[in-house]
Amino acid sequence: MAGHLAALTADGGIPLLTRKIGDVKPLPFASVGTLNGVHLFSHLRGASLHSTTTKGAKAVWRSYHDSVVLLVVTNNDNSSDEHLNRLLDNVFAAMVMAVGLETLQTIHNVDRLKRELRVCYPVVDHLLCQLDQDACTLGDLTGVTDFILCTESQALQHYLDTFVEEVDSLYGCLLVRGKVAVATKQWMRLTREETTLLAIAARAGTRCISRETPVYLPTSCPLVSNRLVTLQLTQGVELCLLCGPAPSLPVLEEEVCRFWNEAFDLLKSATSVHPRNFPLCSTSDKKTVTLPPLDKNILGFLLINTKKQKSLTSVHPIEDEIGRTKDGKCVSLRKRQEMLRALYKLVSSTYFTTTPATDNTTGVAQNAGSSNHQATEVYMCTETHKNYALRNNDYQLYILFSSSIPTFAMRSVSHKTLKALTTNKVCVL
Repeated sequence: MAGHLAALTADGGIPLLTRKIGDVKPLPFASVGTLNGVHLFSHLRGASLHSTTTKGAKAVWRSYHDSVVLLVVTNNDNSSDEHLNRLLDNVFAAMVMAVGLETLQTIHNVDRLKRELRVCYPVVDHLLCQLDQDACTLGDLTGVTDFILCTESQALQHYLDTFVEEVDSLYGCLLVRGKVAVATKQWMRLTREETTLLAIAARAGTRCISRETPVYLPTSCPLVSNRLVTLQLTQGVELCLLCGPAPSLPVLEEEVCRFWNEAFDLLKSATSVHPRNFPLCSTSDKKTVTLPPLDKNILGFLLINTKKQKSLTSVHPIEDEIGRTKDGKCVSLRKRQEMLRALYKLVSSTYFTTTPATDNTTGVAQNAGSSNHQATEVYMCTETHKNYALRNNDYQLYILFSSSIPTFAMRSVSHKTLKALTTNKVCVL
């Protein structure tokens, strides 16, 4: 993705923040003013301008609380208005996390607000970049929480619940490379937008062993700030806590060293699942985790549990990359992330839509059944790879295949993969 983002005051069009991503020139202030002027003109005439598309670009506007207008101009990369609106919603939520909703609803000092919003730049830049080769997360796009599956989850859950209770908090989670391994019940009751942004905030910016950041929860607590405490337990594993003024950060650092020392082997074992993000074959509490080896033609997949609002992403699903076919080896992990995002954008906005047909649908369309048809399986073939997507009541699965797989085999392989990933009793999404 390449493009520009601007946040402006709704009444005067004064820029609050501007960011760009990709190899593009900075958007001139005159262009920003013109785009905002078009939106304001429409609003004053009683119309709502949401988006416009040119031959090679798309612009989307979104207004919040009649005080802030967000504008994104991007290359036309199959992103629907729904996806770009979610991006803008996430950006505004990141702004709320930094300064609080009341500050954005009633802007008294623009210059001061600009300075205060700088703290959210790392999160906003991460949302715009959309690619994190180390973490490989898609929660900002899908709107559900990214998870990593490990056989140690039950033991780690016990450690987490006990520790959170000791430090007098209800909200805590363990992140393994930016993905949730385990979390407390109260943490999972936060909105998916909040859990996604908190995970990004825990990893964005300068890496350090421990830190605390004041945050507002955009939906759950937008007017009162909390402390987001991030403590690194081992390489790639962070403990995130939401708490009040006490206990202090030095006290938490001491408690972490004392309490989590016994869980070091469990944490180390959990990190070994990355970058595959799910176990292949191991044992836990005398129960065998039998996830059969996936087809060697699978380059990556995205599995979404629509009922629990959880997702599992992997662009390294095969343990031995040497055994992969030649055409599959040529596709880098970063490229696989890009292809997986493009696949989700296209399928979710075109084939797996949930928007009901409008009442004014023409009779021709109704007779054809095109407006009411809900696809359950989709496949696509390109010169470099092949795609397959399927959905049932609780799951959606998006798979990238190497081009060498026979087209007729994709359906059976996809169904076998879905069954393998969702029927295991010990480690399941």
